[in-house]
Amino acid sequence: MPLLIWKFKTWIAIAVFFFLWVGQIAYTNHLSGKLKEAETACDARIAKAIKPYQDSIVKAQEQKTSAEKAWSDKYIEVEQNAIKKIQDANAAARSAELANNGLSKQLSEANKRLSTASHQTIVEYTITNSELLEACTTEYRGMAEKADGHAIDVERLNEVWPSF
Repeated sequence: MPLLIWKFKTWIAIAVFFFLWVGQIAYTNHLSGKLKEAETACDARIAKAIKPYQDSIVKAQEQKTSAEKAWSDKYIEVEQNAIKKIQDANAAARSAELANNGLSKQLSEANKRLSTASHQTIVEYTITNSELLEACTTEYRGMAEKADGHAIDVERLNEVWPSF
Protein backbone atom coordinates (compact mmCIF):
# COMPACT_ATOMS: atom_id res chain seq x y z
CA MET A 1 0.00 0.00 0.00
CA PRO A 2 2.72 2.52 0.71
CA LEU A 3 4.04 1.80 -2.71
CA LEU A 4 0.68 2.60 -4.18
CA ILE A 5 0.59 5.99 -2.44
CA TRP A 6 4.06 6.73 -3.75
CA LYS A 7 2.90 5.97 -7.26
CA PHE A 8 0.18 8.68 -7.08
CA LYS A 9 2.35 11.22 -5.27
CA THR A 10 1.76 13.96 -7.87
CA TRP A 11 -2.00 13.60 -7.65
CA ILE A 12 -1.87 13.46 -3.89
CA ALA A 13 0.27 16.61 -3.81
CA ILE A 14 -2.18 18.33 -6.17
CA ALA A 15 -5.12 17.27 -3.98
CA VAL A 16 -3.37 18.53 -0.80
CA PHE A 17 -2.51 21.84 -2.45
CA PHE A 18 -6.09 22.12 -3.75
CA PHE A 19 -7.52 21.63 -0.26
CA LEU A 20 -5.03 24.16 1.14
CA TRP A 21 -5.99 26.62 -1.59
CA VAL A 22 -9.73 26.19 -0.88
CA GLY A 23 -9.02 26.64 2.83
CA GLN A 24 -7.06 29.79 2.13
CA ILE A 25 -9.91 31.19 0.02
CA ALA A 26 -12.41 30.42 2.77
CA TYR A 27 -10.19 32.05 5.40
CA THR A 28 -9.65 35.12 3.16
CA ASN A 29 -13.41 35.50 2.71
CA HIS A 30 -13.85 35.22 6.46
CA LEU A 31 -11.26 37.97 7.07
CA SER A 32 -12.84 40.10 4.35
CA GLY A 33 -16.18 39.95 6.15
CA LYS A 34 -14.54 40.92 9.45
CA LEU A 35 -12.76 43.82 7.70
CA LYS A 36 -16.06 45.10 6.29
CA GLU A 37 -17.65 44.95 9.75
CA ALA A 38 -14.69 46.79 11.27
CA GLU A 39 -14.87 49.42 8.53
CA THR A 40 -18.60 49.94 9.14
CA ALA A 41 -18.01 50.27 12.90
CA CYS A 42 -15.15 52.71 12.29
CA ASP A 43 -17.29 54.82 9.93
CA ALA A 44 -20.04 54.95 12.56
CA ARG A 45 -17.59 56.07 15.27
CA ILE A 46 -16.12 58.74 12.98
CA ALA A 47 -19.58 60.01 12.08
CA LYS A 48 -20.49 60.11 15.76
CA ALA A 49 -17.30 62.05 16.58
CA ILE A 50 -17.77 64.54 13.72
CA LYS A 51 -21.48 65.22 14.29
CA PRO A 52 -21.09 67.77 17.14
CA TYR A 53 -18.62 69.76 15.05
CA GLN A 54 -20.87 69.70 12.00
CA ASP A 55 -23.81 70.80 14.16
CA SER A 56 -21.71 73.65 15.56
CA ILE A 57 -20.72 74.75 12.07
CA VAL A 58 -24.34 74.75 10.90
CA LYS A 59 -25.43 76.69 13.99
CA ALA A 60 -22.63 79.24 13.51
CA GLN A 61 -23.59 79.71 9.87
CA GLU A 62 -27.22 80.28 10.85
CA GLN A 63 -26.17 82.83 13.47
CA LYS A 64 -23.92 84.53 10.95
CA THR A 65 -26.73 84.72 8.43
CA SER A 66 -29.18 86.17 10.93
CA ALA A 67 -26.58 88.69 12.17
CA GLU A 68 -25.81 89.76 8.59
CA LYS A 69 -29.52 90.16 7.85
CA ALA A 70 -30.06 92.23 11.00
CA TRP A 71 -27.05 94.39 10.16
CA SER A 72 -28.23 94.80 6.57
CA ASP A 73 -31.75 95.74 7.66
CA LYS A 74 -30.37 98.27 10.15
CA TYR A 75 -28.05 99.70 7.51
CA ILE A 76 -30.93 100.14 5.05
CA GLU A 77 -33.04 101.80 7.74
CA VAL A 78 -30.22 104.20 8.64
CA GLU A 79 -29.66 105.04 4.99
CA GLN A 80 -33.36 105.74 4.45
CA ASN A 81 -33.45 107.98 7.52
CA ALA A 82 -30.33 109.80 6.35
CA ILE A 83 -31.89 110.39 2.92
CA LYS A 84 -35.02 111.85 4.57
CA LYS A 85 -32.89 114.11 6.76
CA ILE A 86 -30.85 115.26 3.76
CA GLN A 87 -34.05 116.04 1.86
CA ASP A 88 -35.40 117.98 4.85
CA ALA A 89 -32.11 119.86 5.19
CA ASN A 90 -32.12 120.71 1.47
CA ALA A 91 -35.70 121.97 1.71
CA ALA A 92 -34.82 124.06 4.77
CA ALA A 93 -31.77 125.43 2.95
CA ARG A 94 -33.89 126.42 -0.05
CA SER A 95 -36.41 128.05 2.27
CA ALA A 96 -33.64 129.93 4.06
CA GLU A 97 -32.18 131.03 0.73
CA LEU A 98 -35.54 132.38 -0.39
CA ALA A 99 -35.95 134.20 2.91
CA ASN A 100 -32.41 135.54 2.60
CA ASN A 101 -33.09 136.80 -0.93
CA GLY A 102 -36.24 138.57 0.29
CA LEU A 103 -34.37 140.06 3.26
CA SER A 104 -31.55 141.20 0.96
CA LYS A 105 -34.09 143.00 -1.25
CA GLN A 106 -35.65 144.65 1.78
CA LEU A 107 -32.24 145.77 3.08
CA SER A 108 -31.26 147.06 -0.34
CA GLU A 109 -34.46 149.12 -0.59
CA ALA A 110 -34.06 150.32 2.99
CA ASN A 111 -30.48 151.44 2.26
CA LYS A 112 -31.74 153.41 -0.75
CA ARG A 113 -34.35 155.16 1.44
CA LEU A 114 -31.90 155.70 4.32
CA SER A 115 -30.50 158.94 2.93
CA THR A 116 -33.96 160.55 2.94
CA ALA A 117 -35.15 159.00 6.22
CA SER A 118 -35.70 160.93 9.44
CA HIS A 119 -33.46 160.63 12.49
CA GLN A 120 -36.06 158.52 14.37
CA THR A 121 -36.37 156.09 11.42
CA ILE A 122 -32.58 155.68 11.29
CA VAL A 123 -32.51 154.91 15.05
CA GLU A 124 -35.30 152.32 14.65
CA TYR A 125 -33.49 150.86 11.65
CA THR A 126 -30.27 150.58 13.67
CA ILE A 127 -32.10 148.94 16.59
CA THR A 128 -33.79 146.47 14.23
CA ASN A 129 -30.43 145.66 12.60
CA SER A 130 -28.90 145.09 16.05
CA GLU A 131 -31.74 142.73 17.01
CA LEU A 132 -31.38 140.95 13.69
CA LEU A 133 -27.63 140.61 14.18
CA GLU A 134 -28.19 139.28 17.72
CA ALA A 135 -30.72 136.71 16.43
CA CYS A 136 -28.26 135.64 13.68
CA THR A 137 -25.48 135.30 16.27
CA THR A 138 -27.73 133.14 18.47
CA GLU A 139 -28.62 130.93 15.52
CA TYR A 140 -24.94 130.73 14.53
CA ARG A 141 -23.99 129.59 18.05
CA GLY A 142 -26.75 126.96 18.02
CA MET A 143 -25.59 125.71 14.64
CA ALA A 144 -21.97 125.59 15.83
CA GLU A 145 -23.00 123.55 18.88
CA LYS A 146 -24.91 121.11 16.67
CA ALA A 147 -21.96 120.86 14.27
CA ASP A 148 -19.59 120.13 17.17
CA GLY A 149 -21.99 117.47 18.45
CA HIS A 150 -22.20 115.99 14.98
CA ALA A 151 -18.41 115.90 14.68
CA ILE A 152 -18.17 114.11 18.03
CA ASP A 153 -20.83 111.59 16.94
CA VAL A 154 -19.03 110.93 13.66
CA GLU A 155 -15.73 110.39 15.46
CA ARG A 156 -17.38 108.05 17.96
CA LEU A 157 -19.09 106.05 15.18
CA ASN A 158 -15.83 105.79 13.25
CA GLU A 159 -14.13 104.38 16.33
CA VAL A 160 -16.93 101.93 17.14
CA TRP A 161 -17.98 100.86 13.63
CA PRO A 162 -16.57 97.47 12.65
CA SER A 163 -13.89 97.67 9.99
CA PHE A 164 -13.57 94.92 7.41
